[in-house]
Amino acid sequence: GRWPSGACASGHWREGRRAEMASFLVNGHPARSVDAADRGLMYGDGVFRTIVAREGRPLNWTHHYRLLARDCARLGLPCPGESLLLEEIARVAPGASVAKVTVTRGAAGRGYAWPPDFEPTRIVAAWPGVPAFPDEAGRGVRVRRCDLALAIQPRLAGVKSLNRLENVLARAEWHDPAVREGLLADAEGRLVEGTASNVFFVTGGTLVTPALERCGVAGSQRERVLQLARAEGIAC
Repeated sequence: GRWPSGACASGHWREGRRAEMASFLVNGHPARSVDAADRGLMYGDGVFRTIVAREGRPLNWTHHYRLLARDCARLGLPCPGESLLLEEIARVAPGASVAKVTVTRGAAGRGYAWPPDFEPTRIVAAWPGVPAFPDEAGRGVRVRRCDLALAIQPRLAGVKSLNRLENVLARAEWHDPAVREGLLADAEGRLVEGTASNVFFVTGGTLVTPALERCGVAGSQRERVLQLARAEGIAC
């Protein structure tokens, strides 16, 4: 659900080419822009999920949709219907792709208060190709400890909101392509997550992952690993 990204000159060129090849639907219509007054742009007022899709079929969908619906509810947003999202993902991601579903509170006037009759904006996009790191799965990866400390905010803890500036600034701390990911702690020094990943480790035969009750993002793969561990009787 959350992947790290490399950084190098050729990598930026490839990402630029992928951006040109990406497909977008805004409220079901082909488009690459939204209203300049959209609250997702103005205030980060919205949520998103990133999903691997193959032949139009989103993988791990049950977890993705459950978390999307939960996050929408936490922000007081109506969640798009499951069948509608599946149909739109199939339209933008006919092959092996990385799809992204974004829901914002839509366009509104000035000020933080949202109008009672707001109309959400729904964006479904896909980029060709699926990240694969087969060598790293065997030999491991290099990571670093980020200087940035995550703010503690239980109201948003676990939510994959559009407010990802902490992750953006943390990812800007290094440019060495040999470093795959950075680890983030909160203001009290507790390990929380990676810049674009959740964290697990094993201690004393028990699988451990940071609690996300005060800050951090709950990725769908985190939920899936916890479910698989329970099914296999692995203490977590």
